[in-house]
Amino acid sequence: MKKIFNFILIVLISASCSDFLEENNKGGITNEDFYSTVTGYETLMTASYATLRTTYGSTPWLLLAGTDLYQKTRQNDHLSLYEYASLYPSDGYVKEFYSNCYQAIQIINTALYYNDAPTALPDAKRTQYKAELRFLRAFYHFLLIEQFGGVTINDEITLEPRMNMPRNTLTECYDFIISEIEDCVGDLTASTLTRVNKDVANHYLAKIYLTRAWDLGNSADFTAAKTNAQKVFDARGAINLTYLDLWNPTKENNTEVLFAIQYDVSSIASTSSGNTQQALFGQYMGGSETNQKLMLTQLIPAWNLHIWFPENDARYDVTFMLTAYENYFDYYSVTDKSTLKVRAYWPRVWGRDYTQAELDAWKATHTVLSTFKCYPFKEDEETYRADFQKDFYTPPIKKFDSPASRAYGSVNNSASVRDLVLARLAETYYLYAEACIGLDDYATAHTYVQMVLDRPGNALTGTLTDSLATATSKQEALETYLIESGKEFAGEYNGRWPELRRTGMLEYMLEKYNYDVNKIGALDFNTYKLRPIPLDAITLNEGIDEEDQNPGYANN
Repeated sequence: MKKIFNFILIVLISASCSDFLEENNKGGITNEDFYSTVTGYETLMTASYATLRTTYGSTPWLLLAGTDLYQKTRQNDHLSLYEYASLYPSDGYVKEFYSNCYQAIQIINTALYYNDAPTALPDAKRTQYKAELRFLRAFYHFLLIEQFGGVTINDEITLEPRMNMPRNTLTECYDFIISEIEDCVGDLTASTLTRVNKDVANHYLAKIYLTRAWDLGNSADFTAAKTNAQKVFDARGAINLTYLDLWNPTKENNTEVLFAIQYDVSSIASTSSGNTQQALFGQYMGGSETNQKLMLTQLIPAWNLHIWFPENDARYDVTFMLTAYENYFDYYSVTDKSTLKVRAYWPRVWGRDYTQAELDAWKATHTVLSTFKCYPFKEDEETYRADFQKDFYTPPIKKFDSPASRAYGSVNNSASVRDLVLARLAETYYLYAEACIGLDDYATAHTYVQMVLDRPGNALTGTLTDSLATATSKQEALETYLIESGKEFAGEYNGRWPELRRTGMLEYMLEKYNYDVNKIGALDFNTYKLRPIPLDAITLNEGIDEEDQNPGYANN
């Protein structure tokens, strides 16, 4: 069996755990004594959930960059992930993701190790906690195999450095993850919001079975994915929220949300210890001097994402901020917006370019600042991209905006206290549809995608529909499916890159829809369908060599 071990990673994990234990062990008592108390053990549970903030709280590059939905940054940074050609085992973002996942697993293993310690903890609560932890451990292993293929299964606490940890096969990894979740799902609560529950477990079982079906070519797994998705439908029912209500910042943890990383103004240590999601998807709009939200100028929504929205799709206005006022967050607090001055405007008409006469008519009924910017959407991609270096050039995604932290949003790009939604009911419907595509049942796939498109208020006029029902090939069905998925989940952290990878559509969608990849020419996607195992995971382990690297990266 091939072996992989990252010694520096285990040292980091051990140090992280040690720091955590010392921080909470202020009385000088032993770990065994401290975690024998309910209060002490609860800190381990909190730490286990807090690992999600570390993994997702900044920018989840490996989940989003280098796909069909986002163009590269105007600074031309992170090119290894946007354009692939310079993606090497030494890449810092690959290593960071890999390390974050294994550090999280180690903290969770520590919590599992001490699960029997707090004698005053009620047995029912102990069992529930153990089930939540086993799910989280399996969840992190799944994140790893989505990116790297077969990885090291780490299912025990590291009390001292281990010098030789095997790299498990992809089959072994899937077997471990599925068995862990299936074994613990019965001990989870039915629908406890803000924690792992049965709906969360069944949703991810559907996703994991679906991914294994594509990866290993087992059609029975497509059926298993449908079965687990159906359990979520039975518990949650139909899509009944408007897209506006779904993303209303005052309606977090609503009935469609399955799994979200929790944030609150009172739960962050400082104005810069929130998350960055609201600041990622758009051009720089200035900072405190312009009273706009501070943008990182990363993951700028691509031209084709805009083009995919039809004119009668209400989600377009919910997804994008098309009018920015003098103070950006006044959009959420001022009812009569006719009293506000406009800082920037991004008009859109369908099928043609917006005209100067239309802009003049609009300005006649609005008050604009002297520094007013207007950048109409261009129907031609080359024309659209010509000025993408300019501030304000593209409308930012607004559905993640955090008006609760508006005082800090214009001075810090990690000030958001909006929850990070990782899974929601609409995705479960899409997973069911994708499983149907895997079984060549395009008509049923269309039915389940249509259930999401038919959510209340989605269509401004008539109805929204897709062309899945008329697909004549798997590739055609997947392309339509992925276009619909791109619109529904724009900017969300459920993972666009893993979605393209698992369906085998990464190369096809990038070559057809990624402007930046097309400009640099053909890429070898036999290599880029997996990420490289980080260099330190190989060079610091005497038990493996470059031959154990993922295909295509050994000599980089």
